[in-house]
Amino acid sequence: MLNNILNTDINMDICTPLCEIMGKYRSDKGNKDITNSCHNYSIIYYNLFKDLQNKPLRIFELGLGTNNEDVESNMGADGNPGASLYGWSEFFPNSKIYGADIDYRILFQTESIKTYFCDQTNPEIIQNMWSEPELQEGFDILIEDGLHEYAANVCFFENSIHKLNKGGIYIIEDIMNNELGLFEEKIKEWNMKYEGLAFVLLKLPSRVNFWDNNLLLIQKK
Repeated sequence: MLNNILNTDINMDICTPLCEIMGKYRSDKGNKDITNSCHNYSIIYYNLFKDLQNKPLRIFELGLGTNNEDVESNMGADGNPGASLYGWSEFFPNSKIYGADIDYRILFQTESIKTYFCDQTNPEIIQNMWSEPELQEGFDILIEDGLHEYAANVCFFENSIHKLNKGGIYIIEDIMNNELGLFEEKIKEWNMKYEGLAFVLLKLPSRVNFWDNNLLLIQKK
């Protein structure tokens, strides 16, 4: 799956159906006006996941996008908590969608979405979350869109990668440009520590975002 991304010439200026879906829910992963979107991840994700769209997957995303401005990495007062989860639920109609956030106030549940508390800087709390009955099984897609700090990203990955199913994709979003070097070094360490993982660090072109339009994609072989 990752080889398809590496070997395909993807036009980052063309809106995909997933761009439109994410824009409808006001997710920052992409929108119809993709060249002016803060992030254009929805183009990459569409190309990664379009052939899986109708399969019964298990999908988890950390970081609901709180609009409470007293929380670090908030989306601002106009943010729409759970926007990406609603987008995933529409794009993957036969899948189970789960999410988590450090802000208790924005947790919610619908017929197809369930959310949980998690502090991604605390290994014990992460492990407690994974012990929840509905989170016992592994996941086919696991996205980390929480606290955009290197140490927090590493902590959540190292305490969550065991939840990724064979063939599944784990994604770390919004890597700051000034932390790319740290991730390049960490990937070398992870390659030695974890067997059967493939890592791709993507520095995506953008006309408006020059600071954190970067993804780390990890696939379990």
